[in-house]
Amino acid sequence: MARITVLGECMVELSPEGEGLHRMGFAGDTFNTAVYMARLGDAVAYCTALGKGDPFSDGALAAMRREGLDTRLVREAENRLPGLYAIVLDDSGERKFHYWRERAPIRDLFSQHTADQLIAAAKASDLVYLSGVTLAVIGDIGRARLKDILAYVHSLGVAVALDFNYRPALWASPEAAREALDGVVPACRYVSLSSEDSRPLYGREAEDLAVEWAAPGTGFGAEVVARDESHAVNVHTPEGRIATPAPVRVKALDTTGAGDSFNAAYLSSRLAGLPVETAVSRGHDLAAAVVACKGAIIPPPSMPVWSRG
Repeated sequence: MARITVLGECMVELSPEGEGLHRMGFAGDTFNTAVYMARLGDAVAYCTALGKGDPFSDGALAAMRREGLDTRLVREAENRLPGLYAIVLDDSGERKFHYWRERAPIRDLFSQHTADQLIAAAKASDLVYLSGVTLAVIGDIGRARLKDILAYVHSLGVAVALDFNYRPALWASPEAAREALDGVVPACRYVSLSSEDSRPLYGREAEDLAVEWAAPGTGFGAEVVARDESHAVNVHTPEGRIATPAPVRVKALDTTGAGDSFNAAYLSSRLAGLPVETAVSRGHDLAAAVVACKGAIIPPPSMPVWSRG
């Protein structure tokens, strides 16, 4: 069982139920990953900010505790409400998100108190996990503090994992996003990105960046998961490139949370000492189960059989 600290935003999720109706739940890219890691048996603490005393913040906290997440790193802010997003699906199950999060408390996460707590938790962890969305929503002050924290825990031997998950609407410009992400990558042992992330940010394919970042000596020596549009995955490590085929296509009901769940199974498997090929296969299995259900968090009985043992 790995000890994992996850940073990001848990939002109210409205997922379509048909005929103009939506079901309310709680989700967010890193929150989804945290939930699936916990279901896979890891000890997961979630670091975020919510409101205080309103039914939506209370509901999010209850959801975290139901899933077995450690909530001691959750900061509660008076007179604030958590962010909200609604999912719109096309006929193939591809999703589009609409957000209401301008005053979400996650934007003020990094008080000194939060930073001190996070440092203590991260030092005791096997892995610290975050995404490009995390960096986008915590603001300039938060990014500066988090960059220093990650560099510090990296120097102590704690693994850091970053999913690029580039969302242009959250950033002032691609240049601002690239600067923030470039500040974190040197601290990372694990990086996940697709060409959908790398092209607008760097004008390059994910494979090219993965080769550079995984290179020992001249690069960062990271383990980089490079994904393409076919869902084939090539993993680059300091020892070389491991190519894995695209999975069998499944009919998607809702693709929300697919990448987040892949990351959870991949990282949980790697922290357990499983080989890259097994980690990728389990990532695909969990993602396939997720896209077969509506919403980002699937019912526990829908988890893959291997995850329940």
